Amino acid sequence: MKKHIISSFIAAMTISSTTAHAESLYDVYKLALQTDPGLRAAAATYKAQGEQVTVTKGSLYPSISLSGNLGYAKDDNPTTDYSTKTGAVSLDLDYPIYSPALDYGVDSVELSYKSAGVTYENTKEDLSLTALTDYFNLLMAQSTLNTTLAQVKSNKSELDQVQKQYDVGLVSITDLQDAQAEYDAVKVTELTDRSNVAYAQKVLLQLTGRVITDIPELDKDYPIEIDPNMSVDSLIQKAIKNNKELNVLDIAVQSADNNIKLQKASGRTPVVSITGSLSRSNYDYSEDVSSGNGNYDNGTIGLALSMPLYSGGAINAAIRQASAEAESSRESRDDSLETIELNIRSLVLNLQTSVAQVKAQKVLIKSRRSALEASKAGYEVGTRNLVELLDAQSNLFDAIDALQQYRYNFVLQQLQLLEVTGELTEDKIRELDKWLVSSNA
Repeated sequence: MKKHIISSFIAAMTISSTTAHAESLYDVYKLALQTDPGLRAAAATYKAQGEQVTVTKGSLYPSISLSGNLGYAKDDNPTTDYSTKTGAVSLDLDYPIYSPALDYGVDSVELSYKSAGVTYENTKEDLSLTALTDYFNLLMAQSTLNTTLAQVKSNKSELDQVQKQYDVGLVSITDLQDAQAEYDAVKVTELTDRSNVAYAQKVLLQLTGRVITDIPELDKDYPIEIDPNMSVDSLIQKAIKNNKELNVLDIAVQSADNNIKLQKASGRTPVVSITGSLSRSNYDYSEDVSSGNGNYDNGTIGLALSMPLYSGGAINAAIRQASAEAESSRESRDDSLETIELNIRSLVLNLQTSVAQVKAQKVLIKSRRSALEASKAGYEVGTRNLVELLDAQSNLFDAIDALQQYRYNFVLQQLQLLEVTGELTEDKIRELDKWLVSSNA
């Protein structure tokens, strides 16, 4: 017993010393954004692509370089004997004034930069949905546990009552055993439900670094209804405009088309550059050779042209390759759009089903509550047995738990639809957070 108390104390101290409470949905969302390494990697990639744009644009501007050298030469033979010291410094210019390939190259990295930005936003949105889903999984697990605890309390009350009746000889041992079995069964369910809550807490701990112990619940007045103005076609149009995965594929198509132009320009258009040089050379001969000593200045400027003519068929092959890649990008984009459209239709149907399920479940709860009252009345007058009473009670609790699951599933489906249409914003999360209330309220 002492070992158990000590180990429990150590476990509690470990959790309390390394974590803090984060009961708010918005808090969990913000913590996930702060701690996720995948999101930080996407942000770093976006930053790197921004620098790559600057690097590539540098090739459009004049390139100026400085070079210099120092030398010493010794000539020692039967006819001559002298040494030479030389020095030179040169300032060179290379400025491409006409190069379509360079222009398309800059367009390519700018598209990559744009794609990295959208990918970062998509990673952020995916992470947000994951955090919200994990949070609601915890709420659903806690809701099921709360229902089970209420059933445990009810079954315990029934067991105590049957025990008293048995003690005075009003009921048989069979009734007592039935009541005990039902109570034991729901206690086993309680253990499973507690394990599910603990697992959901650990999932969020891994995601946010926090343990959530004060778990809220969805307000009973949360509207389980669909906007009458919402249509599948309007949602698809929103997705075409705002869905991040589709936006990335749109940019991929643009980049592939630009790559065709880049390959054509690289293989079939000239590069014209302004070139220039300023240099100074110094010669210092030994005393035996006096002529030629001194400084010599030189300056040049001109135009340079380069153009590929034949590369063993590589030019045409590169163009054909770029064209095939562009076609692949367009087909991938169309395939993704079809998947998104199907996903939207499925989510809308699921939402409609959830609304109907919630309405039907509320009616079912009323029916099962009436059935339980009838069973209690029948049991009291001897027309119903204890097993029928316990079954009616269990059916009611099952119906109550199913209703809560339908309500939470409706919210999750709404979040998934917002993510598909690109509208899972921070404002939407804040708005939803207002509907989560303390379970002790």
